[in-house]
Amino acid sequence: MEQQIPGFEYINTKWRTRFLRATLIGACIFGLIALVPAITSSLVVYSALYIIAYIVILLATFLPVHDNFKAGTLIALVYFLSVSGITETGVHGSGRLFLLGAIILACLLFSWKAGWWVFAAGMVTYIIFGWLILGGRLTLSNPRVEVGNLELWISNLSTLLLLSVLIINGIRLSQSQYDESERRALSFFKDLADERKTLEQRINERTQKLDKRTSQLQAVADIGKSITSYRNLSELLEQASILIHENFGYYHVGIFLLDERKEYAILTATNSEGGRRMLEKGHQLKVGETGIVGYVSESLIARIALDVGNDAVFFNNPDLPSTRSEMALPLVASGQILGVLDVQSTEPRAFVEDDINTLQILAEQLAVAIQNANLFSETAKALESTRATYGQLSREAWNKILRSQERIGFLATPPATVQIQNELLESNITKAIETGDLILGADGLTISVPVKIRGQVIGAIRLKKSEISEAWTQDETNLAISLSDQLSGALESARLYRESQQRAYRESLVSDISARINASATRDAIIRETVQELGQSLLNTSVTFQLLDQSYSENQADDTGRAVKVPLNE
Repeated sequence: MEQQIPGFEYINTKWRTRFLRATLIGACIFGLIALVPAITSSLVVYSALYIIAYIVILLATFLPVHDNFKAGTLIALVYFLSVSGITETGVHGSGRLFLLGAIILACLLFSWKAGWWVFAAGMVTYIIFGWLILGGRLTLSNPRVEVGNLELWISNLSTLLLLSVLIINGIRLSQSQYDESERRALSFFKDLADERKTLEQRINERTQKLDKRTSQLQAVADIGKSITSYRNLSELLEQASILIHENFGYYHVGIFLLDERKEYAILTATNSEGGRRMLEKGHQLKVGETGIVGYVSESLIARIALDVGNDAVFFNNPDLPSTRSEMALPLVASGQILGVLDVQSTEPRAFVEDDINTLQILAEQLAVAIQNANLFSETAKALESTRATYGQLSREAWNKILRSQERIGFLATPPATVQIQNELLESNITKAIETGDLILGADGLTISVPVKIRGQVIGAIRLKKSEISEAWTQDETNLAISLSDQLSGALESARLYRESQQRAYRESLVSDISARINASATRDAIIRETVQELGQSLLNTSVTFQLLDQSYSENQADDTGRAVKVPLNE
C-alpha cells in the first residue's frame, strides 16, 4: 500500500510526458506545413527564424532530454511565434492567439503560477511593441496591415487580459481541486496503509499466539505421552519436572504434593538447583496461607503472580532469586486435590491467561499420572501382601503335611523305579535340604537339588551319573534346577487340588446332612438325624447333643435336659 501512495505524481508525470510528445509531434507536422510559405517569403530574417524554430522543435521532440526542457522549449517557441506575429501584423494578427497558447501551455505543463509569469511577460511584450509600433519606432513587416490607433490596441489588450485571467483562474481552480483531491486520496491511502499495518500487526500477534499455543499443546501431548510410562511416583515427578523445563523453557518447575491430612503442600520434585536446595530442607507450604501455592491448593483455581503491574508481587525466595513471574496450577484427579504444579520464569510478563488453559491440560494429565502411580503402588503392595499371606499359608500347609505323614522317597534306576523305605537320608541330600542350595558330590558325578515351594524346602532330588560319564556341566545343572522348579510347581498344584477336593467333599457332606435334616418332620427326629449323620461322617469321634429345658435358666445345676448320644464310631 505504501508503494501506491505516490501514484498521483506518477500519473501526472505520465500524462505530461504523453501530452508533450503529442504536442511536439503535432508541431513538427503542422510546422512543416507552415515552413513552406515561410521559406518562400521575401523576408529572409523570418525565413531563417522559422527554420531555426522548426529545427529546435525537431530536436526537442526526438532527443532524449528532460520533459521540463521540452516543455520550456515548446512554450518559448509559442511565445516566439506570438512575438513574431506582433512584429508582422501588430494587434490584428495571430500573435494574441499564440500568447494565449503559451499561457495555457505554461499552466498545463508547469502550474498556474507559471501561466501568470508568461501572461505578465506577454503583457509587457505587447505594451513595449505597441509603444514602439504606435510611436513609429518599429515598422510592421507586413505593409498591408494597418497599425491601428491606441484605442484599438487597448481594446485588444483588454480582451487578451480578460481571456488570460479567465483561463489562468480556471486552470488554477482545476489544479487546486486536483491537488485537494490528491491530498484527500493520499490521506485516504495513508489511513488504509496504517489500517493495513495495524491489521498485519494484529494478524502477526495472533499468529504468534497460535504458534505458541500450538507448540505448547504439542509439548503437552509429548510430556503426557512420556509420563504415562512411569509407574514409580518419584521417577514420574522428577521426569515430569525435567520435561516441562525442557519443552517450555521455565527455569524452575516444582511439583508439590499434599500430605495425608491436606494441611501442607510438600515440594516433592523439581528441576532447578534452587529447587533441589529447597528439597533438601524439606520445603513445604501451609495450605490456604503461604504463597500462591497455598492459595491454589485450597481454592483449586490456577493463579498467576507477576512482579510488574498493579497486582505486583514481591518474590523474596532466596533459593530462587531470579523469579519474575510465577504460575501455580492445581493437580486434581477424580475431584480430589493431589498437589500443585508451580512454574517460574525470569521474564517479568512470562504468563498470560491463555497459558493457564494450556498448562491446565498438562496439570490434569500429570494429576492422572500421579493417581495411576499411587494406584499402581497400592496394588503392588496389596499383591505383595497377598503373595506373602499365600506363601505363609502354603508353608504352613506343607509343614502340616510333612509332620503328619511318613517320609516319602523314590529311586529311579532304569528301567525300574522303586520306593525307598530307609529313614536315613544321604548326606548330600540332607545338606541340600538344610542349606537350600545345590550340592555337588565329591566325585563330580552326583548333584543334589533342593525342591522349594515359596522359599520352603520340602525335599531334594539327587542325580548321579555313571562312573564312565563326564562331570556335570553348567547346562545340565541348569536343566536339573529347572526340573526342580517344575516339580515344586506340580507338587503345589497337587496340594491345592487335594485341598479343593477336600473342600468340595465337606461342602457336599454339609449339603447332604442338611438335606436329610430338612426331610425330618419332628424335633426329636431332626436331633437324632443330626447326631447320627455327624457321627457317621466324623470317624473316631463321639457326638453328644444336649437339649436344655426351661428350668435350666432357673437352676443351672439341675440337669433335667434331654441328651442324645451317638457312640464312638470305629
